[in-house]
Amino acid sequence: MQDIFETKDKQIVPFLLVQPEVKFLGTKLSGSIVYFQFSPLGKCQQLVNDFSSRRAPLVQPKDLLDAVETFRDRIFEMKDKRRNYGIST
Repeated sequence: MQDIFETKDKQIVPFLLVQPEVKFLGTKLSGSIVYFQFSPLGKCQQLVNDFSSRRAPLVQPKDLLDAVETFRDRIFEMKDKRRNYGIST
C-alpha cells in the first residue's frame, strides 16, 4: 500500500502545499487531469478532513497565496506539455 495522498482539488492543493508536516511529491497526469501527490497519507487525510469541517490550522495569507500561484503555474505547465507533446521545434 502506498503512503501517497492524491488530489486535484484547487482549494486543497494550495492548503497542503503550505503545511509543514506534509511533503509535496510531485504531479501525475492521468488523461487531461493533473493530480498533486503528497505524503504522508494519514496526515493529509486528517488535514483535508479538518479543512472540510473548518477546523484546519491557520496559515499565513502570503504563504497560501504563493501556494495558489504555484498550483496555477503547475497546471498550466502540465497542460502546455500535453498540448506540445510530439511537436518538435
